[in-house]
Amino acid sequence: MLSFVLFATLSLLQAKTTIHYGDATKNGQIVYIEKHEIEEDDTGKVLRAKTSYLRADQSIIATLESDFSLSLTNAQHEMLDMRDGHRYGVRWENGTAIMWDKKKDGKERTEKITANFADGKLVIGGQGLHYYMRDKLSELKNKKLAIAILIPGKLDWYSFLVEYQGEEAGLMKFVIKAQSAFLRLFAPRLEVWYSADGKLQRYKGLSNLSDDKGGNQSVEIKYRF
Repeated sequence: MLSFVLFATLSLLQAKTTIHYGDATKNGQIVYIEKHEIEEDDTGKVLRAKTSYLRADQSIIATLESDFSLSLTNAQHEMLDMRDGHRYGVRWENGTAIMWDKKKDGKERTEKITANFADGKLVIGGQGLHYYMRDKLSELKNKKLAIAILIPGKLDWYSFLVEYQGEEAGLMKFVIKAQSAFLRLFAPRLEVWYSADGKLQRYKGLSNLSDDKGGNQSVEIKYRF
């Protein structure tokens, strides 16, 4: 029992939490601010993360909490929208990932992620793509990556391709675009810029936070460290 307590204490001491922010703008105006709280071990491996979506007055619009202990790319996570109580995310049960969605007064809906899901593409849930890319930037500069992005709020997923676009203003630029030509008509591509140390500096594309009317919104986010 004593050895377990010591091990748990040492694990807590080795973990560190960092905080950074992102300013999401639309037409040059800030629409929300992201506060990222990241917990990593002493090797830099991400353990947990919490993103709070804030208004200019610091009131919380929504939160996204992630646990990467069972999967880096398809992390167990929960998105909670404070405006209407809508919750959705991914959880792991007995080695199987399950997408779930629950409106405030509704019944939970679920969809299992089976072994042959998405024809073997890398499954992305929550913020998993960022942490995967952060760790694989050098490799991704030399190859295209096919991924399946989960949309738990709709119990659905879409195929995307991650492609390196070269350097821009000293940053590595990647484009994430739908593989389906039909979907590309409705889903604008996502663009991300990374610094050499693996920090996401800028994002442009569809937000994972709906606007106040419940509709999709495209934003540009610049991060502050």
